[in-house]
Amino acid sequence: MTLDEQLKQLAVAAQQHPPRTPRRQQALAQLVGTICRSKQLVRPYQGQFHGFYEDIYAEAQQRLFLYLCEKIDRYNPELEVLQWANFLMKKRFFVEASRDVMPTAPKGMDRSQVKRITLDALDKQEPIEARSHATISLSEAVIQCIQDDRDGLFKGTHILQKPEANFQYLALRFLGGYSWKEISAEVDVKVVTLSSFYQRCLIKFAPILKEYVSV
Repeated sequence: MTLDEQLKQLAVAAQQHPPRTPRRQQALAQLVGTICRSKQLVRPYQGQFHGFYEDIYAEAQQRLFLYLCEKIDRYNPELEVLQWANFLMKKRFFVEASRDVMPTAPKGMDRSQVKRITLDALDKQEPIEARSHATISLSEAVIQCIQDDRDGLFKGTHILQKPEANFQYLALRFLGGYSWKEISAEVDVKVVTLSSFYQRCLIKFAPILKEYVSV
């Protein structure tokens, strides 16, 4: 059986079962896993987005796989699965991810000249004396909010097919002093994927965290 035949068989099998049923989830997990292992998912616009490409690609890949799992019923069996997935990756999800991952450049500046500053870099640049008690208290309040997770949103938001790699766990580990490399080894997810997912969650949950801290 060729790769295309295998992928089509899995996609059609998923379509034959109702959403959120074990058989459908199993077929989708096998579908996504087979695509990953094939190494045939397109990597568009190589040579561009210097310094950001891997983050953009990891984010686009997550969005694509989530779409395939949620919208598998839109798949037309007359097309090859990889053909469909590569089209979506290049024309939609990579473009969307590049807009979200790439920083916004000040007016008049080329976006390619903008550099990403890490939290570690900021820590090194900022004198210890400048870190006020208010900042420490703020961090503690954020940690408390994530730990409480009253509605289960933080724990329920996780990387595709990796429920253990949820925002609550990642945030508490990261804020607790663990490096992304250490966390990556724990949950078996690439550092760039973890970092991208974490940043996306911070934006998503910012209103909740701000509301909790301001109380």
